[in-house]
Amino acid sequence: MPATPEFEILYDDLQEGMWLKSLHPRFESASLTPITGSENRNAQITRILQYDRPDAIVIHDNKPILVIERTIEVPSGHNVGQRFARLAAAAQADTPVVYFGPYAAFKHGGDTQGPRYMNLRLFYAMDAVERIEKTAVTTINWPVDKRYEIVREQWKDDRLKEYLQVFFGLYDTGGVAQVNSDFCKSSFHDRQLDERAKFIAAEVEKPEQYNVPPNSVIIDDNTRIVSLTTYPEHKQLPLAETVLYNVGMRYIRSDPYTGMGMLYEYLYAGGPTRRTRNMVFHFPEISHSMWKTAAAGKRPRKDIRLFKQVANAILFSDAIVLAKDL
Repeated sequence: MPATPEFEILYDDLQEGMWLKSLHPRFESASLTPITGSENRNAQITRILQYDRPDAIVIHDNKPILVIERTIEVPSGHNVGQRFARLAAAAQADTPVVYFGPYAAFKHGGDTQGPRYMNLRLFYAMDAVERIEKTAVTTINWPVDKRYEIVREQWKDDRLKEYLQVFFGLYDTGGVAQVNSDFCKSSFHDRQLDERAKFIAAEVEKPEQYNVPPNSVIIDDNTRIVSLTTYPEHKQLPLAETVLYNVGMRYIRSDPYTGMGMLYEYLYAGGPTRRTRNMVFHFPEISHSMWKTAAAGKRPRKDIRLFKQVANAILFSDAIVLAKDL
C-alpha cells in the first residue's frame, strides 16, 4: 500500500481543498478528503464539527492543526453570525483558525446596492474567542479594488501564504501549542491588527456604535428584565445577570441566529465554559408548542441542537424553558 501523506486536507467543497493545496509547499502532496464522513475520526475533529462545517481543516499525522474559513461575502448587519459558530468551535478544540474575507465589498442588485462594511462585532467577538479559549484566531482581509470589487487574481492569496510561513515556523518549533501561545506576538499578527484599525478609522461610520450591544440585546439583572420576571422559572437561572437576545424569526431556523447567539455569548457572557451571565434567547413569535413539535422529529435537527447548546434558557411567546428541559 502507498504511504499515507503526512498532511491531509478535509474540505467542505473540493474547490476549497484544491485552493488550499496551492498555498504552501507542504500541501502539495496532501490528500484531499471530504469533511462529510470524517466527523467521528477522532475527538478533536468531532469538536471542530460540533456546530457546523468550516471550509477546510488541515490534518497532520491524523490531528487537526489549522482551520481555514474563506468567503467573499462581507459579514455586515445581522449575517455577521453566519460563520461565527464554526470559527468558535475550532478555537474551543484548541485549533488555530483563520478567517479570510473582505472587510468591505460591493453588493450588486436590489435597493441596498453599494459597498457593504464589516460588522465590527465580529472582530471584537473573535478577539474574545482568542482571549477566552487561548487559541490563535486571525482575520485576514480579502483585497478589493477602488470600486470595492473583489480581487480574483492569485495575488489575493499572498497574505494567507505569508500567514502559513509564520504558522509553520512556530509549528515546527513546538506544535499547535506554540502557535496558540506565540502567534499573537508575531509581526504578521500586529500588521493584521494595524490594517483592521486603519479600516475602522477610514471606512466605518460611527464605529462607537459597535462598542455597546445592539438593540436586539438586553443585558441586565434578571429581576429588571420584565419579559423574564413574567415567569417564576427565571429564578432558576444560574447567574444573577442575563444577556437576552431577541430573535424575530417566525419559524425555527439556525442561521444566522445561533451564530449570533454564540457571538453575543463571547462578547457579553464570558463564553460557554466561563459564563459570567446567563444566555437567553427570546422568541416572541414562537410558542413552546411550536418548539416541541420541531424537536419531536426522529432525526435531530441542527437548529434545535444548536439553540440548546448555546442557551441557558429560551423565552418563548408563552413560557420560559430552561436548557435542561428543552
